[in-house]
Amino acid sequence: MKVTWLGQSGYVFEIGGKRLLIDPFYSDIVEQLQGLKRLMSPPIPMEELLPDLIFITHNHIDHFDPIALPEIHKLYPSVPIAGPESVMKKAKEMGFDENVLTAMPKGTSQSFGPIGIKTVAAYHSDPFSVGCLIEAEGKCIYYSGDTLLTDTLFEEITASANLPIEVVFIVINGRLGNMNVQEAIELTVKLKPQTAIPMHYGMFAENTEDPQLFLNGCVAKGIKAIEATLGNEYEL
Repeated sequence: MKVTWLGQSGYVFEIGGKRLLIDPFYSDIVEQLQGLKRLMSPPIPMEELLPDLIFITHNHIDHFDPIALPEIHKLYPSVPIAGPESVMKKAKEMGFDENVLTAMPKGTSQSFGPIGIKTVAAYHSDPFSVGCLIEAEGKCIYYSGDTLLTDTLFEEITASANLPIEVVFIVINGRLGNMNVQEAIELTVKLKPQTAIPMHYGMFAENTEDPQLFLNGCVAKGIKAIEATLGNEYEL
């Protein structure tokens, strides 16, 4: 199982010869609409993404990129696009081929070849936001999506996991409806993964965090933590 960070919360997972693309943010739409200049360029051309499945966690422009995602859909028109209700609604409004759209509200399980995805709770300003559990090759990964830490989030995640969670990808920026570093460490410690990887930082100067704080906090609790390097492939 391999993973490549695309920046913000975007990743490509390669599992069993299939490629899962999550939340690719490629455009300057945030600068156009909000004046925030992106600090990371997309590390992989769209033509090299080669997804077999696209999963979008919610309808915010740095996750459902309204410029880039239609271009990706045009390049890969037969590739399924899965996500919660807000993602489906936006995709239909934008004229995506409805034959490839797969609705995955919270609590949904779908198998796409060797990749199993279960949508789990996320508490964010898009009320339909989800995180997900990726189950493949006998392993389970938790991907938080954008979310606050609530009193129930840990229980909702673990209640959906059939396998021990071995890897956690978790937001740390602490702004605009996301948990902060200390909250991300707290949840990670409860989940007891072998490896933790922070995300949702470094893209905008106005909305970022020092990942080293998360790494240090995890290591202090006996959890291996990795800072991904933009565009580099990692073996999980």
